[in-house]
Amino acid sequence: MKMEELMLTPQDKQDARIALLKYYSSECMTHGAYSIALAVGFFGLVEATSLVANVDFFSLSQELAVVLVALMWSFFIVFFIRILGRTIYWGHLTTAILNVKPKEESEVEFEAERTTVTFIQRLHMACFEYVREKHRLSAIFHTLRISTLALFGFYLFVVFAVISLVLIHLS
Repeated sequence: MKMEELMLTPQDKQDARIALLKYYSSECMTHGAYSIALAVGFFGLVEATSLVANVDFFSLSQELAVVLVALMWSFFIVFFIRILGRTIYWGHLTTAILNVKPKEESEVEFEAERTTVTFIQRLHMACFEYVREKHRLSAIFHTLRISTLALFGFYLFVVFAVISLVLIHLS
């Protein structure tokens, strides 16, 4: 047992758990609001798609209009996947904080010169490990880099654009 453990009362430990629960819950609420914004954006995107596809939009060629629509939809799908995944991830953390056992100080990886291992950090790491083991798919969204999402969005854009352009030339 570490010195910090000897100084923490059960109330201190409960307060740390409550603080993390509030943090995780606020992240869930924030991502829920993002989901509502995405729903509104979806209807705007549907309207913009029909506008670009059916009207002589700034006198664009049909191919350029298709590329623009493919770009809009691929960005939307990437944002949708990211927001949905992170919302589920924070929800799993919110559930995990209720019953996980904090990690031991020796189990937490940290930079010794820049970080002090605290009880709340050990508790957070235990929650993260729990979600990573039990809910692998949602845990991916915690460590997913923006560059990976951008690459996925680019691939999606290329696929949408190629399929749409082929369909235009086939019809």
